Amino acid sequence: MRSKQFLQAMTMLCLILFCSKLKSQAAFNKELPKDFTDQFTQEINDSIPSIGSFIVSQNNKVIYEQYFHGANKETIFSIKSVTKSIVSVLAGIAQDKNILPNLNTPVLKILPEYNVSRSSFKNISNIEGKAAHDSIRNTLTLKNLLTMQGGFDWIENSKISTAMSFSGDPVKFVLDLPFEEYPGTVFNYNSGETHLFGAALAKVVKTSLKQFAADNLFKPLKINTPRWDTDSMNRNIGGSEMFMKPEDMLKFGLMILNNGKLGGKQIVSSKWIQESTLEHVKLDSWDVMPDANGYGYYWWRRKTNGHQAFVATGYGGQLICIIPDLKIVIVTTCFLNDKNKGRTEIKRLHYFIDKMTKRN
Repeated sequence: MRSKQFLQAMTMLCLILFCSKLKSQAAFNKELPKDFTDQFTQEINDSIPSIGSFIVSQNNKVIYEQYFHGANKETIFSIKSVTKSIVSVLAGIAQDKNILPNLNTPVLKILPEYNVSRSSFKNISNIEGKAAHDSIRNTLTLKNLLTMQGGFDWIENSKISTAMSFSGDPVKFVLDLPFEEYPGTVFNYNSGETHLFGAALAKVVKTSLKQFAADNLFKPLKINTPRWDTDSMNRNIGGSEMFMKPEDMLKFGLMILNNGKLGGKQIVSSKWIQESTLEHVKLDSWDVMPDANGYGYYWWRRKTNGHQAFVATGYGGQLICIIPDLKIVIVTTCFLNDKNKGRTEIKRLHYFIDKMTKRN
């Protein structure tokens, strides 16, 4: 008798919880009120003079789509470091194909042509320090690079990152940098490390990153990427310089939301999506990322009104924000013009993302 009563009580509890969730979801599914969208559009236009687009999809349906300052559906934007999150997915596809080595593999095992010890040269200055650097460099793994824990002495958006981009071989440039920390110990955002990871990934897939992406990611998603710039060695830049339309960014975000699947086709395994968006690095504050709570494999993590979000972030306000429990994807783009405030735009845009997720 008691077991029957217990079963009835548990059934009622499950029904209450399920109905409550449905009610909450249904409330969020309501069409956006015109007064809300009008005010939202005006405010974002006034607050971010460089804004190009702001798109919100929920349950695979676009519920808000607005273009600004002459942009339209066909406008192509430089998505900057959103490229990094795409490279993360390319790594997952390579792993699914069993061609990506274990992530604990030292990167110089994949790029042995760069494993030249300075101790082999005679009469060079500070031979002890350079030999010690070489020994540390040999411990640098793919996972260290994927989680921005390479340990190099690096300041993003500084003279050193400019020097890398102008160098004859940016991969060699990064590998020759001194270490400030041991690999795998400290998070330091470093686009040079992403370029190094991209070079290693291109080596294992035996083609350019652009071609591998076209064959295995963009064609299945029906995405057109008219341009992905290269370095002086003709390697696609692993951390930036991809160009895309906002609606194609949305397709990519929807694929992430649906655990690697879009249109019934599994593009990358759900296992990789889950692994790559986990908190691999503890990060509870970041100047342009309010309510940050970690970093994955080139994915930022933050909370928006208590909901976990995974964010692909690009300089100047290029964002793909995925909020799984709300079934929402938000895409933003900004023009990289003289009105753009750089990284400040990212923080402003998260304010508007939070307005969207709080509207009920």
